[in-house]
Amino acid sequence: MPWIAGYVLIVLLPLAVAFFADPFPAPRPLPIEASVALGLIATVLGLIQFALVSRLRPGRSVLPTDTLMQFHRQMGITALALATAHPLLFTGYGMPASAWSPFAGSALTRSGAIALWALALIVLSSVGRRRLRLRYETWQAVHLGAALVIVGGSFAHAQLAGGYAATPPLRLLLLAGLALFVVLALRYRLVRPLQMYRRPWEVVANDEAGGGTRLLRVRPVGHAGLTFLPGQFAWLITGRSPLWSQQHPVSIACSAAPQPAGALEFAVKALGDWSGDTVPGLAPGHRLWIDGPFGAFTLQDETDTAPTLVLIAGGIGIAPMRSLLLTLADRGDRRPVHLIYAARDPGRVICGADLDALRARLDLRLVFVFEHPAGDWPGERGRIDERILRRHLPGGFQRYRYFVCGPPAMIEAMEKTLLDMGVPSASINTERFDLV
Repeated sequence: MPWIAGYVLIVLLPLAVAFFADPFPAPRPLPIEASVALGLIATVLGLIQFALVSRLRPGRSVLPTDTLMQFHRQMGITALALATAHPLLFTGYGMPASAWSPFAGSALTRSGAIALWALALIVLSSVGRRRLRLRYETWQAVHLGAALVIVGGSFAHAQLAGGYAATPPLRLLLLAGLALFVVLALRYRLVRPLQMYRRPWEVVANDEAGGGTRLLRVRPVGHAGLTFLPGQFAWLITGRSPLWSQQHPVSIACSAAPQPAGALEFAVKALGDWSGDTVPGLAPGHRLWIDGPFGAFTLQDETDTAPTLVLIAGGIGIAPMRSLLLTLADRGDRRPVHLIYAARDPGRVICGADLDALRARLDLRLVFVFEHPAGDWPGERGRIDERILRRHLPGGFQRYRYFVCGPPAMIEAMEKTLLDMGVPSASINTERFDLV
């Protein structure tokens, strides 16, 4: 894919510059050269990581958000591995044990160690956030603070090391990367929040939607609101200002067709401190802010030619599906739509009345799959699998367009099942509710 090629070129650019600006008159040992190369790559990866998640372009993304976040996580782990290998390759060339300490040794080794341990903190706190029981807001603060330390420590380490980094071309490239990081950080934490501050929203209603989920209806105050594509999400900011307040990604759950007063609806399931404590207390009149829309999990427009749509949802994954269904209804789209909705039991169904009412406006086949239904439940039981899909989808299902949203384990199972059934990967759209 073009974006992968571009990413690789950016990562390898410093190595190409170093190759042509080699300041050393005689060849050096291979482990030392390899160590320098790994250090440069790790530095560039650290700079790019922030760009990947700095919400550069609201609207429809090139990549699904969950794919982008998975890539972001994997590249973070890769950067940690490369940064760790960087000093290891100097073993045997006079590197003292104190080089691993951020509190001992020379300024050169201390700056490198500070960046390395800050990177380890980010990776470990991300991989083990739930096991460590870190609040989402705490994790966000740690992530941002450590990112600033990594960039500052890495840049200082490269300048103190000299060698390739002291050559004008590579020094200029590193300065450009640092400047880009500063610009993105200021835009992300200052400029964009100040822009949002002038575009507040107000809670209109906060209703129970079933399954421990609140349906939050908001309207713009003093501005026209925003336009979005069905299935996209936005970041809700619920504190006193958008500068340092709680920010959480939530699917837009209403139709993408213009709504009275520009109102939007969000479905928020009680899964943590913010969603379980803060959201239920948002009374009508409460001010908040919205950053978005984002995401590629969407039916783009009326020109989509798939003969049939299949929506497979698990739990709160019904939220973007509700947006898709309401939008299709408002467009007067009469294509067959199959919604297969998995929940633990009938009491966990979200927006059940809305789904039932949509049958009158759409050619909608609705199938519930309950993991623990009542003993007299006549419908599907257990988890969605190939057997259930084949039973409810008519022939020619390989030509349909599929939207799958829910927990990561469900997404992975459905992707494999659909591919095994002969559905082309290009016809499968997914969104995982696991952005951290």
